[in-house]
Amino acid sequence: MPGTTQDEAAPRFEPPASPFDAHATLLHLLARLRASSGATRVSVWVHEATTELVVPFRQSTAATRDPLPLHPALRTPANLCDSPFLSAVVTGRQAVVAHADGRRAEDRQLAEVGIRSGHGEPLLLDGQVVGVLTVEPAAAAAPHLLRQVTPRIAAALAEAWTRRTQQRRLDQAGVLLTLIESAAQAQSMDHLLGSACRQLAELGGVERACVFLLEDGRLVPRMAAYADGRRDLATWQQFRAAPVALELAETVLRTGNPLTADRDSDLVSGWWVDSFQIASALAVPLGRSPELAGVLTLDSTQVRPFSEDVRRLAAAAGAHLGGVIEQARTSQARAASLATARVVRQLLVDGSAVTGAAAAAEVVARAVQRLAGTDRSAAYLVDGDDRIREVRHVDWPEEHKQVVQDRLVGRPASGVPLWRLATEECAPVFVEDATSTDLLDPDLVRTLGVSSWISVPLMSGDRLLGLVVTGSVGSSRTWSPSVRDAVRQVTLEGALVVENAELRATEQERLAQLATEAHHDPLTGLPNRRKFIETVETTVHGDRARRCALLMVDLDRFKEINDSFGHSVGDDLLCLVGPRLERTLRPGDLLARMGGDEFAVLLPDADADRAREVADGLGAALRDAFVLAGMSLHVDASIGIALCPDHGRDRSLLLARADSAMYAAKRGRRGYEVWAPDGTPATRDRLQTLEQLRSALDGEELVNHYQPQLDLRTGSVAGVEALVRWDHPDRGLLYPDVFLPLAEQAGLMRRLALRVLERSLRDLHTWRTQGHDLSVAVNLSVSNLQDVALPEQVEMLLDTCSVPASSLVLEITEDVLMADAARSQQVMAGLRRLGVRLSVDDYGTGYSSLSYLRALPVDELKLDRSFVTHLTSDPRAAAIVRSTLQLSRDLGMSMVVEGVEDADALGALCEWGCDVAQGYHISRPMPAERVLGWLNARPLPAAAPRRD
Repeated sequence: MPGTTQDEAAPRFEPPASPFDAHATLLHLLARLRASSGATRVSVWVHEATTELVVPFRQSTAATRDPLPLHPALRTPANLCDSPFLSAVVTGRQAVVAHADGRRAEDRQLAEVGIRSGHGEPLLLDGQVVGVLTVEPAAAAAPHLLRQVTPRIAAALAEAWTRRTQQRRLDQAGVLLTLIESAAQAQSMDHLLGSACRQLAELGGVERACVFLLEDGRLVPRMAAYADGRRDLATWQQFRAAPVALELAETVLRTGNPLTADRDSDLVSGWWVDSFQIASALAVPLGRSPELAGVLTLDSTQVRPFSEDVRRLAAAAGAHLGGVIEQARTSQARAASLATARVVRQLLVDGSAVTGAAAAAEVVARAVQRLAGTDRSAAYLVDGDDRIREVRHVDWPEEHKQVVQDRLVGRPASGVPLWRLATEECAPVFVEDATSTDLLDPDLVRTLGVSSWISVPLMSGDRLLGLVVTGSVGSSRTWSPSVRDAVRQVTLEGALVVENAELRATEQERLAQLATEAHHDPLTGLPNRRKFIETVETTVHGDRARRCALLMVDLDRFKEINDSFGHSVGDDLLCLVGPRLERTLRPGDLLARMGGDEFAVLLPDADADRAREVADGLGAALRDAFVLAGMSLHVDASIGIALCPDHGRDRSLLLARADSAMYAAKRGRRGYEVWAPDGTPATRDRLQTLEQLRSALDGEELVNHYQPQLDLRTGSVAGVEALVRWDHPDRGLLYPDVFLPLAEQAGLMRRLALRVLERSLRDLHTWRTQGHDLSVAVNLSVSNLQDVALPEQVEMLLDTCSVPASSLVLEITEDVLMADAARSQQVMAGLRRLGVRLSVDDYGTGYSSLSYLRALPVDELKLDRSFVTHLTSDPRAAAIVRSTLQLSRDLGMSMVVEGVEDADALGALCEWGCDVAQGYHISRPMPAERVLGWLNARPLPAAAPRRD
């Protein structure tokens, strides 16, 4: 018996294109069987055990001039009980042969569909009948061929049907998802339902899908769509005006259960069959009992059963559509009452994105116009001298804008009667006939063509800043009481929008001032390290073809001046050095103070010759003596040069190489040095040090020192910071600046950081078991924060050392945070989920802008020591500390200040309410074995010290 598709025989039978293509394999096997047996047609039917259906799936037919006719009954699935021939094969689990001239039920079925004889073979897989193989005529069914091929056909059929079912489920899921997504974009309820019906009819393989909605207690035909997309107007009107109910839909509504029915049954009969030729129908409830929204039906013009896939699709679609319909109805019912709320909400949303009173006034003007249904609006703002200083227009023609500019801007607002009324009442004014009042200049109103208008005061708190006037042109308008109330509500909400916009403008000015201070060195006024790094980043990556040179300038013997004459003289000298160096540079060059006695120069578009020329000039500028307090002081400089792109395009690498060249110049006393690649003595020294560092990581040479952190609110020790040291066998105790840059460049930072972290947590566990409730802070580098495995490693170490995650603080510098923002945020989010706290180290000296504090999940700011050195002597430094402290409070972060080296600085921090302090005045870093003794020797915490 034939299936649903025909494939002509070919003289050669190549294997399928892919051994994994079950459909191709099945067709290949059928074609070979037909050719080998001499059959005119071989077909396979799927046995769907859950619904007791047999479904025509694939066939192979011999090529003839007159194709074999395909009876309509063989194109659609059939109930097993309605197909005696196939039922005998499935239930008997053995071959069945039938002839059209026979008297059995299976013989008569073949006669009905025009087949003279046929052989049916059960397709068994794992003991189950998965389908039926039919061969026409029966004489072609050679037993030896069938024994060979039926197991392979059964396996291919099962796999092909599984693949088809999976694809249909994916298609069905896509349709359901589309229904949900289209609900928010639907132009109307009918548009939504029409689109849903069209997709369901097509995917369900039926002629039509219909929706009956429950309205006023009865089912009403609302929408139908044909699978081929057609719908003539007459049939559509006939459907909407159905004179009788569809009993199938009514029954499903009452029971809440899906049902199927064929024509002439009690559920589908009469007018519906006559008008729409319904032969078989499936109906499912819309929504979930007991709150049903209606009924969805799928119908066919031929009697047919509905497969499991179609039933599942209809049930899922009904459940989803029911929710969507109820949501749409609720929205429509509330639409009128929510009109004002929508405008107010949009007003607040738009208002939250603007800064300044003028921009906020325009937002208020648009909101009032939307509510009142007027044609154009304008916001008039008045300055402190009571003059109209600015006008924001909405939907105005250019010629009318010019009229307002010429006749109103710059004029006293008090000369306008409407302004005087607004000053007295601060309430909206509604004028439905513009010719009936002189609150506005009648000539101006006629010139602008305004027929009706509304005036709304622009308030900021109790201050009247201006007016919004929105008007209609052409015929006059009237406004209902509800519209007037809505405008009054917008007036109140608009005052909040304007006030907040003014506050944001003030805050922006303050942040701009802070940003300016954050980009400049408070001592010399020169750009600082952050500004320099940002500019280098822009120069290096803004234009791939752009060259530049970096010069690192370090003053020689500056420490001797500080030690001999004091830090104040050293500071004064630095203030004189900056202008000297700057005079040697061209416009566009950048000089910055990087910290201490170190300066940096960026030369855009410079080559090696220009860099050497500038280095000579910088050295010459320092040769003349500096006169300070009657003393003549001489200072020289060592300068390192790195070139982009010759020495790299990564800013960190360029800075490191310029720094390396500067140290080479200092050692060789050559004034300046250009960084050289591998082979120089400096490079060999670094390579030797790097190899020794690798050995140190495998041994016990790397040790942790810990510097206590004092809680200024309680006077107790809150925690310690872990500081790695290298106990070098030949060079003694080495500090991090000697080996950490090498470790970062060589890719050793991950190992090193995990080593430091593990030792820190073990030491912390020891101290906590001794009764000291401490936390430990550990620094992370760029490579650590880009390691997506870091959170899992940290969690394992915390569990191994039995230390709570809240007692671990991981410190990250600002430029590390911005190295790879996307990956950094992923790693930081993983750490935060563990409960680990995150701290921004060296805050105020890094690369990023203030915006990262909003975007990244940090808990603590650690202010760089450079801001504390002159805390009690420099008002600007004190102001930066106080403002940063306030910023941390506003952001809900704690603040740690490092570099506290005297009692005055500690007292000032206590007085300002700082959280935690760290520095030599509290304690120098110490080995782990000395920490317990130091803690036990401290007196019990007293009240936090305050400055007298």
